[in-house]
Amino acid sequence: MSNMELEMKILNINEKELSKKIEKLGGKYISTSKQYLYVYDLMYINQRYHSYLYELSNETLKLRKNINLEKIKNLFFEIDQLLSDTDILFLNNKFNINKLSEIFTMPETAIEKILNDKNLLNFIENYKMTPQKWIRLRKSVEENANGNQKETTTLTIKHILKNDNSGIQQMKETEILVNSLEETNELLENLGFSYRSYQEKKRIKYILNEHEIDIDTWPKLPTYFEVEGKDKKDLENLLNLLGYSFEEAVSCTVDEIYQTIGMDINNMKELRF
Repeated sequence: MSNMELEMKILNINEKELSKKIEKLGGKYISTSKQYLYVYDLMYINQRYHSYLYELSNETLKLRKNINLEKIKNLFFEIDQLLSDTDILFLNNKFNINKLSEIFTMPETAIEKILNDKNLLNFIENYKMTPQKWIRLRKSVEENANGNQKETTTLTIKHILKNDNSGIQQMKETEILVNSLEETNELLENLGFSYRSYQEKKRIKYILNEHEIDIDTWPKLPTYFEVEGKDKKDLENLLNLLGYSFEEAVSCTVDEIYQTIGMDINNMKELRF
């Protein structure tokens, strides 16, 4: 199931003081968990495009051609999230479009011709790594207030969408429950994925006014908390209630937080306590 998350973080907090504040405001403690994560990269964007285009060009069955067109359409949505102003100007000048997904609004007879256009092929060569989208496999060992433990494992596609100038990172997550961390890792490896890194973290979860508040601790990082909301005003109200201003919060990935202390966790195979 897919869902959109709008989230903000407050860095360098005192875990015990924040927990007391949340409980004083009527918040409910949910659980403390240890999390074990595998992170996987997707194939390069240009490689996927050439693969899908090759399949499209060599298929004779209408159904198979439509499947590959759908693959390309989904890939174009991904590239659209990365377009710069220069990219948009190029697309407008060459194809009279502002984003790649608009190609699929054209007449059916024109679509395949444009997909093979030399200008488009050269343009897509600029898109290789997929910096805003990745796969996460996570096992959580969670203990609630009664001391009961629960173990869950999820497989998630995380995709950061284009900045809408609100200052809030929009994260699309598509997540399913799976039976086993080890078995799912083996399944992904058999599909051609090899995990980029193994990571660990600790999380304390609260609910306050129907909002989830997560207090996260990662190796070598000061503890921070994260809140989710339906829009900017919703997040601002929650932060104010907790004694923080919207301006004090940041909207970024944990990779970016590590960069502020000089660590590039994308080049680390393991990140353990």
